[in-house]
Amino acid sequence: MLPLVDYHSQLDEALNINNSDSVFATLYYTDLINEQRAVALRNEYNKKRVIDPNVQQTIPCEDLELVDPHNCCVTVPLGCKILRTKNKIPNTIEFHHEKAITSVGPVVMTAKRFTVIDYSRVPYIGEGRTTKNAIYAFLYDNYVYVISKDTSISILKAVAIRGVFEDPTSLSTFINCATGHTCWTPDDIYPMNLWTWAYIKEPIVQQLLRKRQIPIDDDNNANDDGADGNISVPQQK
Repeated sequence: MLPLVDYHSQLDEALNINNSDSVFATLYYTDLINEQRAVALRNEYNKKRVIDPNVQQTIPCEDLELVDPHNCCVTVPLGCKILRTKNKIPNTIEFHHEKAITSVGPVVMTAKRFTVIDYSRVPYIGEGRTTKNAIYAFLYDNYVYVISKDTSISILKAVAIRGVFEDPTSLSTFINCATGHTCWTPDDIYPMNLWTWAYIKEPIVQQLLRKRQIPIDDDNNANDDGADGNISVPQQK
C-alpha cells in the first residue's frame, strides 16, 4: 500500500511524463483512481467476502445531537431516544443490498460496537427480550443515526464510524479529536491493496492516453494546438 502521490507518480511514468509539468491535474488523477477503486471493490465484496481492514477508514469522533423523534426520517418506536451526527458523512461504496458502513460505536475503540441496520428496520427494533435495550445505528441521507430504548444513549456525545468510502480523500474535512489532525492528508497511505492497483492501473492509463490524444483549440483558431506535444488539458476545479 502506498500514498496517493506515489500512484500519481506511477501514472506520470506510464505516460512518459518525466517532469513536474504534467498535462493532467493531480485532482483528475485522484478522481480516476477513486472511481476505478470503487468499481473494483464493489465487484470484489459483492461476492460476500470479508471486507479487508486495509480498504476501510475511520472517522474517529463525529459529534452527535439529539433529534426529535416526531421529526425523524422514519417511524420511531415509542420510548426510543434517537441521535444524529451533526455532519453528513462522505458517501460510501454501495454493495448490492447495503452501504459499506462496517461499524458504528463509541469513540473508545475497545468498546462494544452498535448494531448497524437498514433504516427500514427501525420501527421494529427493541421488540425482543434480549434486544430491548440494544443500541442500533443506521444511515439515512448521509447522516448516521443512533437509536435505542435505553435512555442512557442521551449522554452519548460522539461516535466512531468505519467504512469503505468512495473518495478516501473526503475524510480530510474531519478532525481526529484525539490528535487534532485531519483524518486524511496526501501523505497518508491510500486505502487500496496493491492487487487492486494492478487491476485498475491499465484502464486508467488507457483513459488518460485517449484524453491526451484529443486536441484542445484554446486559441479558437481551428488549429490543432496540441500537435507539437504541448497538449492542454482542462484542469479540474
